[in-house]
Amino acid sequence: MKAAMPLRRKKAAMLSTRKTLPEDLILEILLRLPVKSLVRFRCVSKRWLFLISDPHFAKSHFDRTSEHTQRLLLSTPLRFGSLETDAPLWDRSAVRELFFPFKQEGRAFKIVGSCNGLVCVSLSQNEGFYIWNPSTGSRRKLPDPPETPPDLEIRAHGFGYDSSTEDYKVVLGLFPSSEGRVFSSKRNSWKTIEHFVFDFNDSAGIFCNGTLHWEVFLEDYTETIAAFDLAEEEFWEVPMPLQYDDHHEEIIFYSLMNLGGRLCLTCRWCYSSTHFEIWVMQEYGVQESWAPMFEVRHSDLINCRCSLIPLCFPRGEKLEAIYMGKELIRTDHDGAILERFMLSSDKASCEAAVFFESLLSPN
Repeated sequence: MKAAMPLRRKKAAMLSTRKTLPEDLILEILLRLPVKSLVRFRCVSKRWLFLISDPHFAKSHFDRTSEHTQRLLLSTPLRFGSLETDAPLWDRSAVRELFFPFKQEGRAFKIVGSCNGLVCVSLSQNEGFYIWNPSTGSRRKLPDPPETPPDLEIRAHGFGYDSSTEDYKVVLGLFPSSEGRVFSSKRNSWKTIEHFVFDFNDSAGIFCNGTLHWEVFLEDYTETIAAFDLAEEEFWEVPMPLQYDDHHEEIIFYSLMNLGGRLCLTCRWCYSSTHFEIWVMQEYGVQESWAPMFEVRHSDLINCRCSLIPLCFPRGEKLEAIYMGKELIRTDHDGAILERFMLSSDKASCEAAVFFESLLSPN
């Protein structure tokens, strides 16, 4: 009968085996792990910290992941929280409060946009811009944009990614003016551009297809979608759906969003509406491809004329949306509300954005 191996020798054997594990095999294993685990594993050793923090590893991990883990970023004026998209809304403990490193006492902040797991945030009055990864906590303060003249104000803002140059960009539009500002993450600088000719609302641009989109009004009061191509840094128009149905009743469109990589709009009928509809542009840039995809019944809502902002379809079956800037709702595939989560009970409205868990760094 063999004698039991002493504990000290057993540990030494295990360590010896671990040391001989090929580097490329370790890399392959790490690339298959979720972001949450990798963030913890940075503490294992200096070598793993160096490897997991490497920008090439982060990009390889993001590019190889076929189904990125989606989370909701919930923002009240003074704090951020994170929630898994399929977490039960009745469980308030499921909301994880996030530490925002640039928080300033008494200063509200707003979400400019989200892309590849990075979130752009600005302080109130657009006096400071930051790019932040909520999954890893890494962050970057952007240099201040050129001073806005006293007779102008920032009316449009957006954040997105130019894949042709692997550059993250922040876009600001001034009103009343044809000037805009574009920040390049690679150059770490702002530049002024012309041809911001649209009448923007104070809204965040929706990033889709390498382009930022805003719903705007033209001089004749017709609506269109202003699209800013981040690679060319030029505007063009994406057509809205037709605004009248077969019975010539006006359809009101609002709440432009990106759902699953496609542009979508929320709509309701001007007079006889019994539900909200979510329309999706099935072929990018083609007006005839706009089609209704989902509906939410009014009977489950307090005020059918208030805003409904779709966020995502967890597992492709249910809809999650922000209602009246106060409440997160989840519906079934027939549009009936299953769950509700009150985000704010005071006068301040809330924002929400979808972000992917990633290791990508804003620096």
